[in-house]
Amino acid sequence: MNLSQRQIFIIAGAAVIALIASFLIFVNLRPGKSVDIKLSVWGFENKSVFDPIVKAYKQARPNVEVAYQQIPAENYESYLLNALASGRGPDVFPVHNRALPKEKDRIAPVSSAQFTVSQFRELFPTVAEQDFTFSTSSAIASKKIYALPLFIDTLALLYNKDLFDQAGIVSPPQTWNEFQAIIPRLRLISATNQLQRAGAAIGGSRKTVKTAVDLLNVLMLQNGTQMTTPDLRGASFVSYSSNNTGLQAFNFYLQFANPGSNYYAWNDDQRDSLESFSSGGVAMLFGYYSDFVKVKNKNPFLNIGIAPLPQPRTANSVNYADYWGLAASRQSQAGGWAWDFIIYLASQPEVSKQYLEPANRPAALRSLISGNINDPVFGVFSKQALTARSWYEADEEKINRIFDAAIVSVLNGQFDSGRALQQAQDQISQLMTNN
Repeated sequence: MNLSQRQIFIIAGAAVIALIASFLIFVNLRPGKSVDIKLSVWGFENKSVFDPIVKAYKQARPNVEVAYQQIPAENYESYLLNALASGRGPDVFPVHNRALPKEKDRIAPVSSAQFTVSQFRELFPTVAEQDFTFSTSSAIASKKIYALPLFIDTLALLYNKDLFDQAGIVSPPQTWNEFQAIIPRLRLISATNQLQRAGAAIGGSRKTVKTAVDLLNVLMLQNGTQMTTPDLRGASFVSYSSNNTGLQAFNFYLQFANPGSNYYAWNDDQRDSLESFSSGGVAMLFGYYSDFVKVKNKNPFLNIGIAPLPQPRTANSVNYADYWGLAASRQSQAGGWAWDFIIYLASQPEVSKQYLEPANRPAALRSLISGNINDPVFGVFSKQALTARSWYEADEEKINRIFDAAIVSVLNGQFDSGRALQQAQDQISQLMTNN
């Protein structure tokens, strides 16, 4: 085919433009080039935790300057929003594991040329994929990765070994039936049915039980409850759950704060659950590794046992996670390099260790979890990361408040459990519709 001179010029021009575009993409995504890059990275840890990592990254990427800034965890969301609105936001910032639906529009997902979903699955537990990837279809090719986890903490059972010994309880409960059975042996109740020592911090609202909503959520997940509609446009823990599994889980949770129940263990007149456990006022506490650390700081001499979260059955465990990851800002002018730093930190075991040890966090990488399985402290928390599950929460804090209000409305006699849970579903569905 003969081409005119004009056509040859057009084709040549297009080729030059394509080469320039390819070069720019290559420069942005591939490390080690001479282009000077400055990255602003936010985190909650002390600067001393990140300094060795930043130094090592600088050696690997001489052209990149990383400026790390410790930010307050309190009011973090408003702090981030204000910075982004003023154009002073970071290139890399922390994202909570249940915050992606709300934060997604502020994040630039990683290019598949840098990191793939297949790599993600090989490196991290299933819960991280549930929390930090998103797709409008089930096809793996359409999934996008929005963050990588730095660590994964999980909800476990902390128990007072001395109180267990005094009650003649040899080992912690593995199932919820076993958990119920030991409550009467651990609690102390006066002749007027007043709790003098609580059996377990469960059944109350967030006023006294910090992990109240987390416990309710994991009970529903363990019970096989479908939390949302398939199209993610509404909640379904009442209407879609066969055999009322959502309501069953809600009633199971509430029974522990019912003075008329055989398993009465707690009420909202108690002190904060962590304070109560630290002082020996309650025999069992459901908490994360971070809670274990707080208890030990409050009472170093407390004889604490750590056990896996009880399950409906000993097989097919379902656990619950709480953790943070790092994401690249959509506003970043160096998104490829921002992701390069995140991948460098989160995906390499030796680099990840440099973060985990001084930060005192349980591992997120499967390879490091494997090494922690038999650790006397990290072991339970780490192993549970492999069976942790989550669900799509349009706005975590608002949903927490809705579930907490449902608990309170039953405890104070305003609603029965069925009506309270239905109202919670309606409110969360409205939240999801508006999101």
